[in-house]
Amino acid sequence: IRHSARARHLGLWVSADAGLVLTVPRGSAEGEVQAFLARHARWIFRQLDWLGRHHGHPRSWPYGPTFPFAGEAHRMIIRQGLASEVRRTEARELLLTMRHPTIEGAKRLLTRWLKAQATQVLGERTRERGARMGLAARRIYVRNLKRRWGSCWPGGSLSFSYRLVMAPPRI
Repeated sequence: IRHSARARHLGLWVSADAGLVLTVPRGSAEGEVQAFLARHARWIFRQLDWLGRHHGHPRSWPYGPTFPFAGEAHRMIIRQGLASEVRRTEARELLLTMRHPTIEGAKRLLTRWLKAQATQVLGERTRERGARMGLAARRIYVRNLKRRWGSCWPGGSLSFSYRLVMAPPRI
């Protein structure tokens, strides 16, 4: 169930990673949601049957039981709290705290946190390596690159994939 402040209507969709997702606009009455599900029950069961036959049962956390950060496997813990934050513990845990915990929200929060970590780590490492070579990057971008780890531009800008912080520091 995904509560949305922007949604205007109840909605359903199915994916191999998330399973069945029900989007509920804020302020929807419980009776309205139940009636919607009852009206679409046949479609829901057909979709879940197809999903089970072709993709197996949906996983609750699409990344598996652990998540790599700085070359170490971390256990993911998603919990409810007042503020959205990610905290890394000494016990190799990533604690994701959100007001309304959902898998989709956790993925977005984790991605934002990884980008912030990558910006800090890659910025420091780039300045350090550049100083050794007598060079300085004009600008450092941390992006969601899907086909490469990074690239450099003629004007002195560097672009890195935020996923680099998931690898061991020597990488």
